[in-house]
Amino acid sequence: MAQTPFPGWAIASQSARFVLRERTVALLAALFVTLVLISAWLGWQATATVDRIYIDAAAFLQKSGQPVPSNPVLDISPLSLMRNMSVYVALIGALSAIVIGNRLVGLDRKAGVLPLIGTRPFSRASYATGKIAALGGLILLLALIAGVIAAVTFLLLPAVVPNATQWAQLAGFIGVSALYMAIFGLVGLWAGAAARSETVGLLVPVTLWLTLTFIFPQLTANLNPTAAINPISALAPLPDTPFFHAAAQVLGPFSLADAYKFASADLLDYLPQGIASPAFLSPLADLLLATLLAAAFAWRALTRLSMAQGDYNV
Repeated sequence: MAQTPFPGWAIASQSARFVLRERTVALLAALFVTLVLISAWLGWQATATVDRIYIDAAAFLQKSGQPVPSNPVLDISPLSLMRNMSVYVALIGALSAIVIGNRLVGLDRKAGVLPLIGTRPFSRASYATGKIAALGGLILLLALIAGVIAAVTFLLLPAVVPNATQWAQLAGFIGVSALYMAIFGLVGLWAGAAARSETVGLLVPVTLWLTLTFIFPQLTANLNPTAAINPISALAPLPDTPFFHAAAQVLGPFSLADAYKFASADLLDYLPQGIASPAFLSPLADLLLATLLAAAFAWRALTRLSMAQGDYNV
């Protein structure tokens, strides 16, 4: 039989369509988009309200012959209006990526089609490439939707006009967000291929996500769960104790939620002056290394996946 051209692309496109039909995936994706819309709307409402109050106050002060102060809307970076978006990416975005990654392989295993796929002229490397490409495409789609929503919000606010540098920073934030979601998506892909049961394949990455999102910030910065999901409170300085300074140095590179929040705060211009990540790795380098490591694990599990068994090995 002739070799199918670009088999990885065929697997990627088929897998993406298959996953998008999943009700759970569609629900989580819709929830993520809805929360991003709410985040943009709240930022828009807050800015528009302050701007209207300033216009009325400025008119009154001019009539009274009093000096008119500068518009407070112009005293802050417009990008900071999108700071809540980073919270939704870290929570619902990462969770959506886990489910997408898990279902990309889990659906094949549960449907019992692996032996059928194994008879096709696809190598295991092509299968792994296709699954990782499908995951990357779906996560990129989620990130691009978030970016379009943020861009439209800025275009609708006449008082907020980002400059070229700030548009580039917004694009960088969308890229970092896609990278962060990809880490958890790859972990979901790895667990979906390596686990011996469907439950374990989903439980392991979700447990890792909970640990990195809530437990590690408590150990590295003494942040309770409520503060950990607040974009401002999560940037509080470290407690001045030897334990937390040591924990931040040792666990800092593994605290991906901390790396993402510092990278997001820097790109969206709400990082307080004098505050920086205590880890010895920069946030972007930390996220890149984590992505490569997760991709390596996913690749190994996918290329070792047995094509002779049609279901989970239980």
